[in-house]
Amino acid sequence: MMVMQRASARDYQVTQTEFTDALQMTETEEEAHELLKHHLERSIPGASAVTLNRNNSADRLEAFTASPPGPLAENIVEAKPRDCLVVRLARAHVDEAKSSALVRCSLCGEMEGFSACTPLLVSGEVIGSVFVNGPRAIIDADLGRIKDSVTQAAPVLANLRNLAIAELRAATDALTGLPNARAVQDILNRLVAQASRMVWPLTAVLFDLDHFKQINDAFGHPKGDEVLAAVGATLLSIMRESDFGGRYGGEEFVMLLPAADLEVGVQVAERVRAAIADIQLFEEGRAVTASFGVAMFPDHASDGARLIRNADRALYQAKANGRNRVEVFSMASNADGSQNVLQSEPA
Repeated sequence: MMVMQRASARDYQVTQTEFTDALQMTETEEEAHELLKHHLERSIPGASAVTLNRNNSADRLEAFTASPPGPLAENIVEAKPRDCLVVRLARAHVDEAKSSALVRCSLCGEMEGFSACTPLLVSGEVIGSVFVNGPRAIIDADLGRIKDSVTQAAPVLANLRNLAIAELRAATDALTGLPNARAVQDILNRLVAQASRMVWPLTAVLFDLDHFKQINDAFGHPKGDEVLAAVGATLLSIMRESDFGGRYGGEEFVMLLPAADLEVGVQVAERVRAAIADIQLFEEGRAVTASFGVAMFPDHASDGARLIRNADRALYQAKANGRNRVEVFSMASNADGSQNVLQSEPA
């Protein structure tokens, strides 16, 4: 018996050390959650594990890893943090199906078999929980494994979450909520590489608000900021889920449309142009308008930098042709060296 106990202890130490080492190599919160789930399911025969994330800003409790079919998967859809007994009490909870416990968790209390739920605690704050369910009774050794694993994972998960938030803030324009110029460049390179690999077009739409300086001079910068925020919201409401939009700088914005040809790019640009013209922010009836330039990879450019540059040329042609319009870049040149563009009249 002593030999068996020592062998079991060695096995426990080896697997926990392996888990700790792997945990330190994770680069994203998603990767760490999946690792914790896999480690617990590997260590506790027949068990399934689900990690839950506490989203304070949305007042939600969300499953970070896949939930098995059953009451938990159904209840977590609209769950709030206080619905989880463990999150509310900040201590572990063990349950058995059809038990006569005085208090049952509204999320997992109806699960079959045996369950153990453990809070993810960091500096006294509950950032989520880990739910383990299985057909056999969860013994003390299992509870010890769960507690040790969750204790090791919690600070790593918190650090990865904070890092992700910091990176998101660094890549986000605070005024519009859109990705900033730095993020635009990263996404542009990624989408150009994807378009080359998938052999599909990538259309870039660059647009600039007309006479924006006059708005700031006449109504003040707070009103100008309000206009920029409204344009950002308009952009988000029109783009497809696969599209990307960002603030390129000042009053200039960019849209990147994967697998979209020029015709689709012009249609999207026209919808955005019309929606911007409908923005009502001035009692005097002054309209907000924008000028648009459209270019497509690979027809108009061989890389991301040239794609944006050619969309910018079409944009300036739209400015020269009267503003509040969409122009498409063309490779043809006039005798004076200026670029021809296909024109799209305002609807």
